[in-house]
Amino acid sequence: MKPTLWCRFLFVFLCLSFLACSRTTNQNNVVLKLNGEDWGILFDDRSDILSSEFNANNLDLTTVPGNFRNINRTYRGSIWIRKTFEITTEQHQKSLALQLGRIFQSDEVYINSVLIGKNHSAFGEEPEEYAFGRPRIYPIPHELLLEGENILIIKITSSLTTSAGIITGPVRIVTYEEALEGNLYDSLVELIFVGFYLFIALFFFINYFNLRDKKEYLSFSILALLFSAFELSRNETRFFLWNNFTFFKLLEYSFLLILPYGFIKFIQDFFELKPFKYQKVYLLLQFVFIIVFVTIQKPVFWYNFIGYWDIHLLAVISYAIFVTTSKLKENKRGSLIHILALIYLLYSILKEIFIERGLINSNSSLETSFLVYLVLMTLALRFQFLMMKRKLQSRFDRLKEADSLREKIFFYMDAMITGPLKEMREKLNIYRESANKNKEKSLVKEAINIQASIDNVMDDIIELSRLEVLKEVPFKDQVNFVTFIKEVIPEDNITYSIKVHPETEVYNSLDLINSVVVRLVDFPPFKEFTHNDLIITQDLKGNVHFRFLLFHTNPKVTLRLFNELIENYNSLTPMKVKWTIILEIVRLLGAKIDFKVIKRKYLKIDLGISATVPISELEPISNVPFETNSKPKAKENWKVSLRKIWKLLKETEIKLPNFKKRK
Repeated sequence: MKPTLWCRFLFVFLCLSFLACSRTTNQNNVVLKLNGEDWGILFDDRSDILSSEFNANNLDLTTVPGNFRNINRTYRGSIWIRKTFEITTEQHQKSLALQLGRIFQSDEVYINSVLIGKNHSAFGEEPEEYAFGRPRIYPIPHELLLEGENILIIKITSSLTTSAGIITGPVRIVTYEEALEGNLYDSLVELIFVGFYLFIALFFFINYFNLRDKKEYLSFSILALLFSAFELSRNETRFFLWNNFTFFKLLEYSFLLILPYGFIKFIQDFFELKPFKYQKVYLLLQFVFIIVFVTIQKPVFWYNFIGYWDIHLLAVISYAIFVTTSKLKENKRGSLIHILALIYLLYSILKEIFIERGLINSNSSLETSFLVYLVLMTLALRFQFLMMKRKLQSRFDRLKEADSLREKIFFYMDAMITGPLKEMREKLNIYRESANKNKEKSLVKEAINIQASIDNVMDDIIELSRLEVLKEVPFKDQVNFVTFIKEVIPEDNITYSIKVHPETEVYNSLDLINSVVVRLVDFPPFKEFTHNDLIITQDLKGNVHFRFLLFHTNPKVTLRLFNELIENYNSLTPMKVKWTIILEIVRLLGAKIDFKVIKRKYLKIDLGISATVPISELEPISNVPFETNSKPKAKENWKVSLRKIWKLLKETEIKLPNFKKRK
């Protein structure tokens, strides 16, 4: 599913959620709140409490909503609760209804000792056999209410092991329209949540078909689908489809029994864990329970069984927390998000268990917590996908880089070796075809020399290939620069001077610094120049510079070398490979190299490398003594000497005598 479609659905969902949650109850429609601690309670099968002569002062007081099973766990008969309320003249003129929360198990409701409803069915309708856990709405006949004091009596009968009474609110008298709207509103909010669960399930199910190796996508979509079905089977709107409490209760408990296994399977796929021992036996056992429920079609039995079964959900959550905590210590991606989602889910499951048992009076947050869990895990899964995509892209880049390097190596080898090999083959062919082998021994020597040159070229190619794959220098060391550089420069090959502060230090790869300096000094094209001087100096920041100054009498030689150094190499020669190696070393050292032609005959090459001078030792560089080598200068070309003499004569205005040709 495309990201734009995901964003559109999320926007629509947020709008619907806002509209649903923005509903506020009109206080004029709420006539009277009946919840509180002033309800009288009687554990007795007698109906004397309905008599007008019954003395209500003898009743014990209790809190409604509440679980009366917690007051007397052994009692299984009828439980009566009683409360008086007053209706004003203005309220009496409205069409009113009694709105009760979820009742376990059966109920009969009386206003002023007259029955107005039973088991979710209004007076005059056929009462339902089972309706436990469903909210009640009972219209109150107008003629039954009195202006002033009225008596509300509710008879509750429960054979449920853990629950008896009005477990959750609201408990109030409201207008009939408000009661219907409130019930419809609660169902609508739940359906919005279900819609989001279904969308997440569909989204990851589609993605699974594109990424079959991502098993967690399939298990996550199944988990979201199971919870969606569980919520739908307990939503009040189900009775608009078919008014069959037993059927939908069986569906609800069936999905609930399978949910823990789906939850465990997703965690195992998410963290790439192997199934624990007897895991399939656990799943098979849940299906056995479902078969038992189908065989024994008694919702009361189902409820009592689930009341003990749901305790093991804490063990399932504990297993999930244990696994996630272990993966969090291993810095497993997504474990932090999962532990946060689990904490809220664990809180909601505990809260739901306490609500079902009437230990607390609060609204369920199971739907919200599972939505939070799904959203957070959706983010975690998408984050994993992005990381996987990034890893694949990185691997692709590395493979592409390796292919590029391989192509470069073949390009270097072809450009550098093809010519010499062809020449060597021609000489060997001449030698084979020659009748006098002794006279052609020079051809063999030439072939051997060519082979030796190829070996040198191969060394350069291997070195260049090694340098190109390095992202940074493998090892750095810090030494005194002057001491180090004296050992590096081959004194017999170049005239040099060192004008660097004695305390200067360089921190870099000494091996590569040595390599680049030696390669520059021994660079073959530099041998063509008449003069090659090296001045090692320092800038104001303390960085050192190797400044090569090359001179040639022919400007074309200087310009040709300058152009070759700065051009992109479409065709390679041994010289260009050697220069490419120098540039790769410069890149790894983080140095800079510049070229400049001065007066057409001088080629200046400046190599700058970072260095530091202690602040306490810092002084003007011009005052620092410098050292030179004593290499004798090469003999000057006679043409250059003649030009210098001519220039000197012109400056001193010495005129040469005019010699006339004798007749």
